Amino acid sequence: MRLLIVVARSSEARLLGIKMGVPYFQVKDFCMKHNVTVFSSNYTLYADISQRVMTTLETLCPTVEVYSIDEAFLYLADYPVAMQDLNAYGTKLKMLVEMHTGIAVGVGMGNTKTMAKLANHAAKKHPATKGVCVLQDLRWIRRIMQITDVGEVWGVGRRYKVRLNEMGIHTVYQLAVCAPAKIRQHFGVVLERTCLELNGQCCIGIETVEPKKQIVSSRSFSTRITCPDELSESVCSHVSKAASKLRKQGSVCSYLSVFAKSSSFSTTESYASISGQSQFVTPTADTRVMIAAAQQILTQIFQKDIRYAKAGVMLFDICQHHEVQPDLFAEDSSEDAGKSSSHCTNRSAEVIAIMDKLNKKYGQNSNQQAAVFIASEGIKDKQKWHMNRNMLSQCYTTNIKQLPKVD
Repeated sequence: MRLLIVVARSSEARLLGIKMGVPYFQVKDFCMKHNVTVFSSNYTLYADISQRVMTTLETLCPTVEVYSIDEAFLYLADYPVAMQDLNAYGTKLKMLVEMHTGIAVGVGMGNTKTMAKLANHAAKKHPATKGVCVLQDLRWIRRIMQITDVGEVWGVGRRYKVRLNEMGIHTVYQLAVCAPAKIRQHFGVVLERTCLELNGQCCIGIETVEPKKQIVSSRSFSTRITCPDELSESVCSHVSKAASKLRKQGSVCSYLSVFAKSSSFSTTESYASISGQSQFVTPTADTRVMIAAAQQILTQIFQKDIRYAKAGVMLFDICQHHEVQPDLFAEDSSEDAGKSSSHCTNRSAEVIAIMDKLNKKYGQNSNQQAAVFIASEGIKDKQKWHMNRNMLSQCYTTNIKQLPKVD
């Protein structure tokens, strides 16, 4: 059985009652009955469209904080052109993004980040806003808060929502009028900040992009794996992706963790998982060193009686190059004697840098194998376990061969 999960839905799909995170096989017949179009994840297309949207936003405001692939904060306080008429500015922003990218967006404005998120929720939820909601008028702020579930507030997760409901707090307004000290007593400083932000007190400022402290690469298989060589190929492929991300942010890591597991949705097999980790004496970002460590871990933890449905790797204890403390007892390479330890030699760095340069020049995305790769990753075209993407949409914006054709 192929494991496909619903990870995104259109408004129409939501109205039909299709839940987020539900296995596709459970709703497949329902989707066919109601003519629901289903697509595989197309990361190349998503990344390109996201970049185009963010580029458009940067032409409309000098300070843009990209929060996620489909969300950004614009700081308008120091932008007099926008502050003259926020409704007109929001409408113009929405129109230009849709004109440049074809993507319909919701625009929400408030005097704190939490209020802006609340406004954005209202812009998408209530058709009367026409996709633009500015929370300035106190009457409108109170009204929106009174009709919005507390679970929709930025920072309130499922567990907090349950606990807030138990305290008799069901709407955003009820949370906003709570004493911040009481909220802190029961939930901590993070939700106290949320409460203060709902009252107009700015607690969350502009966030700079910090290097990630953990990097994870994992995917479910299109078919179950029982062969150790195939599982090794998958793990090595994930190590390569994670190491590439590590180098892009100029970091090295001290620990590598490998994990694999069976399907948690299976009704005929019991759930099982394996995991192990390795510590590098000297922090590294060398794909070759990390793949060798991953293969060693996998040899130790592999269990032949498990039908593996997913595997991946995690890099942690990440730091920047200048923060690395060299190993006093590491052997020096002949080429770099007296300069650095074995995992971080200049020659190793040069080899990996050339590898990255070639892959960048000749293209590397989720649809194709890197131009230069480690042999233990296997040949992508022959990987039967690779993620099922039979319903992949065309890469209209990044591949000229996949441009729409007009007869």
